Amino acid sequence: MSDMETNAAQKPKNWFRSDVSWTKAVAWSALVTSILFALANWHGCWLFRQEFRDLVVFLYLFGWLVLFLAARTKWRILLLVVTIPAVILHFGLNGIPEMNASAESGAVEALRQMQSNLHAYRDEHHQQGYADALPPVKLSYPRALKYYRFDYVPSRSADGRILNYLIQATPTRRDCDFYRSFTIRDDGRVFWTVEPRAATPSDEFLPE
Repeated sequence: MSDMETNAAQKPKNWFRSDVSWTKAVAWSALVTSILFALANWHGCWLFRQEFRDLVVFLYLFGWLVLFLAARTKWRILLLVVTIPAVILHFGLNGIPEMNASAESGAVEALRQMQSNLHAYRDEHHQQGYADALPPVKLSYPRALKYYRFDYVPSRSADGRILNYLIQATPTRRDCDFYRSFTIRDDGRVFWTVEPRAATPSDEFLPE
């Protein structure tokens, strides 16, 4: 055996790198990331809930997979030990109800602002009753206007004035796990339901 062969045989392996080439690590990571994104975005729901800038989470996933495949077994185990509890904690604290909380509170906020603006209009134009259309609102969570559709349901007198009304907030994508609908009455009371319809005053009342 030549000195070159002896030195090659005695040369220790890299303390971190596995035998998986960078090309294979990148290719497999890209494939797995693509599959997980396709599953998460089934029917377009992930992109409906999120913004395009949130796609960065899949870049983190891709980088994690490359690191996992490129590392030796002991480092893979360490990476799993650190990552698995964090993932379980994240998803345990961020289920569907938690993810929908901001959208639902934003919808109720929008209903209350619309109701307040309609009453301000009536006070300024007392003889005309309420406005014929919903007033614009500025929300602390404007994405609620993406997740919910708002419908104005007026009740008119014989002379055409709007004396009473309902404003309905119904999910635009129930297939993306948005189930709760809200309706506000002109007296400010908010009602809700999880049935596939607009809420009515006969449904459960939402305390202030």
